[in-house]
Amino acid sequence: MLLAGLTTAVAHAGTGVVPASTSWISGDRGWVLGVDTLCQTQKCTQLVRTVDGGASWTRVTTPPLDVPETGRLRVVFANDAAGMVTDGEQLFVTGNGGVRWEPLGFKGTVGALGFDGAAFLAVVSDGTSTRLYHRELWFGGWQPVPGVEVKGQAFGEIAPGHVSLSVTFQENRYWTRSPAGWREEPAPCTVESATRLGTVGADRYALCGFDPGFGNMTKELRRSEDGGPFQTVSVPPREGITTGFAVSPQAALVAATGRDWSFVHRGPGEKWDTLLTLGGPSFEDLAFADSRHATLLRGGPGQEFAEVYRSDDAGLNWKPIAL
Repeated sequence: MLLAGLTTAVAHAGTGVVPASTSWISGDRGWVLGVDTLCQTQKCTQLVRTVDGGASWTRVTTPPLDVPETGRLRVVFANDAAGMVTDGEQLFVTGNGGVRWEPLGFKGTVGALGFDGAAFLAVVSDGTSTRLYHRELWFGGWQPVPGVEVKGQAFGEIAPGHVSLSVTFQENRYWTRSPAGWREEPAPCTVESATRLGTVGADRYALCGFDPGFGNMTKELRRSEDGGPFQTVSVPPREGITTGFAVSPQAALVAATGRDWSFVHRGPGEKWDTLLTLGGPSFEDLAFADSRHATLLRGGPGQEFAEVYRSDDAGLNWKPIAL
C-alpha cells in the first residue's frame, strides 16, 4: 500500500478534535486525545472515545493539560476504566473511564507510560535522575520502584513484564517483573542502541536500533523465550529511523521515518515487508489492541497531517479512521 500525502489535515467535523495520540484496547474500543478546535482559544485539549471502531465518538471529561510547544500529548488506556493522559509535564490517571482524574502529585518530565497487572507505571525524570514509578489502579499515590533508576535524563520503555532505561552511548539498563518484584538483568540491546520493548505470552521482545544514517538505521529484533537470554531472530529493513514497535502472536510491526517518508515494516517471517508507506510526518503510538487489530497516529496538531490509521489484519492493510 503506497499513499502520498498532498493535503493539509483538518479536524473532522464530528468531534472538532485534531488527534495528537491514540490508544485502543480492542478493535472496537479506543480513545483519541488531541487539540479541540471548537475551543475559542484553540489551546484546549480534548479526549474522545469510541466503542464501535470509530463509527461514532463521545467526548470524555479531560483534565487541564497544556498543548506542549515541544513533545506531544499522549493517552494510554489498559481497559475501559484505567487510563493515563500527559502533556509531558503533567500526568493524570483515571480508574473510572475519565469520570475523575487524579494528578501525578510531583514535578517531573513524564516519559514512557504503561501498566503492570493492577498498577499504573510511568517513567519520570526530575532532572538529576530517571525512575520508574508505580501506582495502584484503584487507590493510593505514586511510589518509586526500588532500584529501577538511572542518573540523568534517560529514555524509558515499558512493556508487560519488563522495562528499560537508557542514556545513549552511556548506559542501558533493563529489569523484568516476577512475583518477587523487579529484578535487573542483562540489557537486550547495546549501549549504542535505542531500545523498544514488546511482550507476547511468556516471550519478551526487544527491537534494537543502531548505526543511524541519513533516514535509515540498522534494526535487530531480539527475543527472550520464556525467560531465557535474548537472541536475534530477524533483521527488519534499514529504511527509516524507528518511531514505533509493536508485536502480537501474528506479527511484529516497526514504524520508521526518514527522507520525507514514513513506513510500517511487517515481519518477522522469512522476510519483512513494507506494507504502509506515506509521505509527510512520522507515525507514532503504533500498538496492537489484540492479535489482529493495530493502530497508529500519523502526524499531529501543527503538522501537515493529523490522522489515526488502523489495521484489522495484523498490519497487512491500513485505513484511516474518521474523527
